[in-house]
Amino acid sequence: MDIFVTVMMVAMLLLVVIVAAALFVQQSGNLRELRDKLQTVQDEAKIRKNPDALRRERVAVLDPLLLLETRLSERDPLLLSEEELALVIESRERIMFISQQLKAVDDWIGAPYDLEWFEYLERLPRIKTLYLSADLGQDSAVATSGS
Repeated sequence: MDIFVTVMMVAMLLLVVIVAAALFVQQSGNLRELRDKLQTVQDEAKIRKNPDALRRERVAVLDPLLLLETRLSERDPLLLSEEELALVIESRERIMFISQQLKAVDDWIGAPYDLEWFEYLERLPRIKTLYLSADLGQDSAVATSGS
């Protein structure tokens, strides 16, 4: 009888240890999921910016384009220089990125406050003409060098 009681005590102790280990594994899994979700939310919050700050940044990107449009109207060149073309390309990428961020934070207002790149380009006719002709020139240069 003493052996039976000892075996039962050891079995009960083993059962308690197994249940405690199972609860520990379950809780650590839940905590890991919660930590991962919290990390995702924090990462998204770091990526997102204040919509007003994004709009101010977009204005800062558009200002050099407006100045370039004015200079182009005064000079009336046939082609954009490398620096001017680089400015237009960088501005295009940045404006498109800002537009995507505004849409991602669900703060896209639409015209006349928030415009897409092509809508801004419509408001800069000299840049549009020279940029598109430079883009077509690059496409034809790639096509002739590839043949």
